[in-house]
Amino acid sequence: MSIDPISRDVFQHEVVSIAEEMSVALRRSAFSAIIWDMIDYACGLLDPEGNTIAQAPTIPAQLGIMPTAFRHMIRAIPLSEWHEGDVIICNDPYLGCTHTPDLVLFSPVWFEGRIIAITSTVAHHIDVGGRVPGSESATALELYEEGLIIPPLKLFDRGKPNETFFRIFARNVRDPKASTGDINAQVAACRTGERRLKELAEKYGAEGFARHVAAVFDYSETYLRRALHGAVVRAAEAEIFTEDDAASDALMRLKVKADIVDGTLTVDFTGTSDQRPNGLNNPYASTISMVHYAVKVVFTPDLPQNEGCNRPVRVIVPEGSLLNPREPAAVSVRHLTQQAVADVVLKALAQIAPQASSAGCQIAFPTFVIGGFDRRPAMLERTDGVPGYFVVTDIIGGGMGASRDQDGISGVDTHGGNCAILSAEVLETTGPVRVISTRLVEGSGGAGLHSGGLAIEREYEMLSSGLVVSGYTQQTMPETAPWGLAGGEQGGLAAVHLVRRNGLEEKLKSKFVAVPLEEGERLRMRAAGGAGWGSPVK
Repeated sequence: MSIDPISRDVFQHEVVSIAEEMSVALRRSAFSAIIWDMIDYACGLLDPEGNTIAQAPTIPAQLGIMPTAFRHMIRAIPLSEWHEGDVIICNDPYLGCTHTPDLVLFSPVWFEGRIIAITSTVAHHIDVGGRVPGSESATALELYEEGLIIPPLKLFDRGKPNETFFRIFARNVRDPKASTGDINAQVAACRTGERRLKELAEKYGAEGFARHVAAVFDYSETYLRRALHGAVVRAAEAEIFTEDDAASDALMRLKVKADIVDGTLTVDFTGTSDQRPNGLNNPYASTISMVHYAVKVVFTPDLPQNEGCNRPVRVIVPEGSLLNPREPAAVSVRHLTQQAVADVVLKALAQIAPQASSAGCQIAFPTFVIGGFDRRPAMLERTDGVPGYFVVTDIIGGGMGASRDQDGISGVDTHGGNCAILSAEVLETTGPVRVISTRLVEGSGGAGLHSGGLAIEREYEMLSSGLVVSGYTQQTMPETAPWGLAGGEQGGLAAVHLVRRNGLEEKLKSKFVAVPLEEGERLRMRAAGGAGWGSPVK
């Protein structure tokens, strides 16, 4: 029995609304500002084979994570061993996850005696241990330096929490109250999805639910294949370069070839640099995510994301490359390389679908993590003289590339991120750091018939001594700047500066790890500007 289009579309919006309600539950119950203020998390629904039914629109970086990780989970714990009330957890980048700070949870939804769906959440935790606060280190040589590695295991077994895991986890992280609270927030989101899916299944029945899921998949697949069929150019190649600055001064090369044949888009990364002896390697699942993101924004921007959108896309990533490293290569700063994956694929697709493309966006993605003890007198009075440990992070947005129709947007976190800059008020109540200024950088957008968006620059002052900061960015040199289209100029460059107490200003490398900071010293981070489209009008 076929599903009519109206019923199919109603069902699709119903499942998307469940994923969005999960998202609200997670955000409202999380302890850490990186989740509830910066929105660095994702919520989704899968079928029992691990295909995405729906995903809430938070960060595109997780578009391929949950299905990839789920298939690894059921190899370790077969679905026949998943019971009502179970929650499975994992963060292993070599088992379909991203990097150790991203904890992935799965929960089965039982109805009429069988599993009809899986709820899932991915959330970035402020710290999971390791050699530096925040657990991200560009100079790490192997995965074991990047914090606690959690294999697939039952966090809850038939509704009963795994207290042994919680004790081990809390002992290995720098902020156990926040981190365990954030795990429980993820569980709350999964439970919210379970309840709503059971209510929906009451409406359709188990068989009807499955048929509607299949209809949604088929429609999305047909939509994308027809969009691919309309492409004027059927093949394109592109490459970009980005900084290493951790293990080597040599640039990293990302190369891609995109081909459309018989309604299938093949994206081949052969020719990309080999994996690096540092934390900039990008796990396979994150590479898949960014391919799906790039295809979506060009060909199906208004379509809810589900497995049908992925069926016409084939991805080839050489093993041992920067985008598919071999274990135990370090991966904790993979988000910079992940942004570059989106950038190079979009550069290729700009030749295939120029009417739906923009010039190069900022992928500088300036981030930092500051950790240490808050020794301010007022804080010591509250804690009986015992300084409390804190960890705080921030992400700086930049310029979006211009298109043939308009200027680029200013001050946004593009591509896989979509994270918010941390509110100054929130940052200042989290630790001994003051936001001195936040501004758009005039002239940072590339010139063109349409100009690129402007970068953000933010400056921070340390209010306590003995702090440690690690930070990462890219697009700091002309060879790696956002690329223009149709004669448009490059976007402005990213930069990081440290101002010492004596007023001396020091330009830092694009990746810096465990730099000590003292009270009164300032850190200034600038993102890249978006590139221009079209030759500038003289």
